[in-house]
Amino acid sequence: MSENEPLVLVTGANGFIGSHLTEALLARGYRVRCMVRQTSDLKYIQHLPVEWAHADLGDAELLRAACQDVDMVCHCAALTRAIDQETFLRINAAGTEALVRAAFEANPNLQRFLYISSQTAAGCAEGPDDFIDESQTPKPLDWYGKSKWAAEQALHSLNGQLPVTIVRPTAVFGPRDPDFFTYFDLVNRHLELSLGREERWVSLIYVRDLVDLIVLCLESEAAIGETYFGSAWATTYTEFAGTLARALDKRTIRVTLPLAALTPIVLVAKVQERLTGKPALLNEQRVLNMRQPYLICSGEKARRKLGFVPKYDLETSVEETAAWYRENDWL
Repeated sequence: MSENEPLVLVTGANGFIGSHLTEALLARGYRVRCMVRQTSDLKYIQHLPVEWAHADLGDAELLRAACQDVDMVCHCAALTRAIDQETFLRINAAGTEALVRAAFEANPNLQRFLYISSQTAAGCAEGPDDFIDESQTPKPLDWYGKSKWAAEQALHSLNGQLPVTIVRPTAVFGPRDPDFFTYFDLVNRHLELSLGREERWVSLIYVRDLVDLIVLCLESEAAIGETYFGSAWATTYTEFAGTLARALDKRTIRVTLPLAALTPIVLVAKVQERLTGKPALLNEQRVLNMRQPYLICSGEKARRKLGFVPKYDLETSVEETAAWYRENDWL
């Protein structure tokens, strides 16, 4: 690896998306500096030939040190669970502002600041044919989405001072992902859990395709100042469960959970959060998005402007993910 190759700072490099992105950047010849916390689990990246920066989004001095001499920043780090909106805003919005400020102070000639936002920053569609796109005014529902939108607004306020690109991934799955593992595990136990009787839609992207889009955004001058949804396909939860069942070679029994059943789950979650001071897995904020029937968006802009075409279909993505879960004794 040449010292002349661009140096990319990846925040949250030990996470699901960050670890895949780090590997992809190294494979393309970039030098990578991984920004992680002292307590981070590094099992997916500790063997990689990278530089290390120990910092968090609340320490301006450490952030400036992490950004020193880098050519690009990929900001993947984010808080996905919290017990109040203020914590989300402090980490995801104010933390992003602190990082971009540190990056600008350390490198006035920074080539790119790429922010990994979320589809939740934009909100939900109103019907199965209403694929939201980047031209629509965001209407986030939950605290997480609102904090991501607040971070986007902070980046927009720079008015061209820095070459910023924003990517809003839809629901992302793939090897190493602990969230979608729940769906795989249920199907592996011969269960297909359905929320309500009406069909529900969701946009998905395989992590390797998302990483391809991120790298494309880093390398494209046309991406400067732009926002792109990272989306590969829209599918129903029924279709997704069927794909899982085929990949795992399982017959499933469909169990329908009425929407009304979410109310007592939320109440129990609130009690749990008060007792433990930690966010519950299915708290009120998570349920807000679960209730929405159309979590779908359009990936057309990335295709049209950047030439991004997903390499993986749904079947192959699910099969590869299931194989990884099995090989690593998750299933």
